[in-house]
Amino acid sequence: MILWSLIIAISIALLAYTAGQRSEGVEMAYVNIAIAAITSFIFVILALRSNQRLRTTAASRMAIAADTAFSMGLVYMWGTIGLAIIYGTGILTWKEWWHFLLAFLAIGTICLIMAAMMHGKAKAAQEDEKLLTYGDYGAITQMIGMTIVVLGLLIDGKMVRFMHDQRANWQDWGANNIFFFGAAALIVISAHALWTRKRVQN
Repeated sequence: MILWSLIIAISIALLAYTAGQRSEGVEMAYVNIAIAAITSFIFVILALRSNQRLRTTAASRMAIAADTAFSMGLVYMWGTIGLAIIYGTGILTWKEWWHFLLAFLAIGTICLIMAAMMHGKAKAAQEDEKLLTYGDYGAITQMIGMTIVVLGLLIDGKMVRFMHDQRANWQDWGANNIFFFGAAALIVISAHALWTRKRVQN
């Protein structure tokens, strides 16, 4: 949790700084993309390594599912805080930013609540098949939804919007970087969660 917190704090500070420096030149926008991509990669590594440690210690399915849901929740919270800092403080301007912030906050909270419930069951050495099934459905839905997000951003050309003139109240390129790489991380974490569940069952 400490490492997750450090990565989230450092990455958001760097994302905010580079977003604010975009007006000085397009180079900082490229740096912003690189930071989001590296952060996404680190999130995936942290989530998968934590999951693997649990598997090697013969942890229960509930414990592994709780760990996965927790990682997913933290990715959403990264997006929530990132939008709040970059747009809430006026570093960049985009009218719709708060809609996505609320959505991220809601989904992230659900993931963390699920993680807490699963963790409680795991500590009590209980296997709740219904809760595990909900987790599987959530991972499948999330994997499909995040794939659509990634493809949509690419098809709509939103990942190169930073290269164009910045329109007043429509500087959404900073959010798009968070959306794209956050979604990419969630796709991998979700796919690994489903694969892990199958392996544990077998």
